[in-house]
Amino acid sequence: MSGRWIYRVSAAGVLVLAAAAFTLSYDALHQLALDSRVRPALAWLWPVVIDGTIVVALLTVLAAKRAATSTGYPWTLAGLFSAASVAFNIAHAPDRPVAQLTFAMAPVALVLTTHLLMQQVGWWRVTPAPGAPVAEPQAAQPHGSGDPPAPEPHSPDRGAPAGARSRVRAAYQAQLAAGQTPTGAGLARAAGVSERYGQRLLAEFTADPTRASQPNGDAPTHARRHRHDPTTTEGR
Repeated sequence: MSGRWIYRVSAAGVLVLAAAAFTLSYDALHQLALDSRVRPALAWLWPVVIDGTIVVALLTVLAAKRAATSTGYPWTLAGLFSAASVAFNIAHAPDRPVAQLTFAMAPVALVLTTHLLMQQVGWWRVTPAPGAPVAEPQAAQPHGSGDPPAPEPHSPDRGAPAGARSRVRAAYQAQLAAGQTPTGAGLARAAGVSERYGQRLLAEFTADPTRASQPNGDAPTHARRHRHDPTTTEGR
């Protein structure tokens, strides 16, 4: 089985389990709302507010990680509403330990399966699709031809997806502008590249900050031509 099919099958399984857990928790919370004298026409909203907030908060954690911003608030929100959902499910259960444990498992499963789905989305984002084009080494250019030199064999961009450097550079500049300390993992999540590639570019930008502010991370084109043009002489 290929990697793509593994992702699809596992993602489908997680979605089915999450839907089942949500349905079970929804029924318990809906009955609790009715028992608490919530109007029947509005009682269906109560489980949506409780369990829906858990799902939205966990998805917000994923979005915040991609944006390389703080995840403290959505994690806190997810934790509070998860605890509330478990407590309300237990309150609805009969006064027996086994029954209370049975009702508590549905909201717990909802939280865990949603978190699994978040992880799978993150893996799919940073894993290159099968058959994706890989940058080939360029042939050496004749000296003095006026063209930019070919990438060195040790260039960190070899094999990286198109536009990866510009996305990492934009994430690096955004984090610096926000007063944050860039990390390889944070740049990788924000740019959708591998963590190893993010760490290599972070080391490059840290060692030479001018590379993080130029489109290609090299000296400007006109400067390179001036440096290599044999017809350019001092005083002309």
